[in-house]
Amino acid sequence: MNRWEAIRLVIDKLSGDELLIHANGAISRESFFCRDRRENFYLLGSMGLASSVALGVALSQPQRKVIVLDGDGNILMGLGNLALIGAVKPPNLIHLVLDNQAYGTTGNQPTISPHIPIYQIAQAAGYRESYLIDQGDELQGVFTRSLSHLGPIFIQIKVSQEVSQSCPRIPYTARKIKERFMTVFK
Repeated sequence: MNRWEAIRLVIDKLSGDELLIHANGAISRESFFCRDRRENFYLLGSMGLASSVALGVALSQPQRKVIVLDGDGNILMGLGNLALIGAVKPPNLIHLVLDNQAYGTTGNQPTISPHIPIYQIAQAAGYRESYLIDQGDELQGVFTRSLSHLGPIFIQIKVSQEVSQSCPRIPYTARKIKERFMTVFK
């Protein structure tokens, strides 16, 4: 399974009102071209901060599910966010990490994710549930169940470095993304 396929599986399971926070780079672009929604918040140039943004949104919108699509390079830059999320325990947060073992947006330089059990770090940090997934059907089942469970839930998804879609940049400015996303709170 590649990143695009994993993103597609997740997006296809959404009922409509879940808030979806995206790590910068290819994850944002691929998700945008899978299915753009006002409930999607795309980070532009903010590597390592998607989980921080998702935590803030989850705390401010406790009645809604908040899902963060993160990358292994992103989460490795912000490992302290795992401890903060585990300590605060937002029950509405699902944290997915698409792990291709590379910085996919900048040329596939290797990350250290093959040597670090990220899902175990999340579990030790206090996430209620933590999973390591490497098959699409397994992702579909775990993610579907997670939508009805208390969080925070962490799902590390092993994906290939294969790129199945060439996606241009998101056509919105950062201001437009913010303003559009804020309309879902009214």
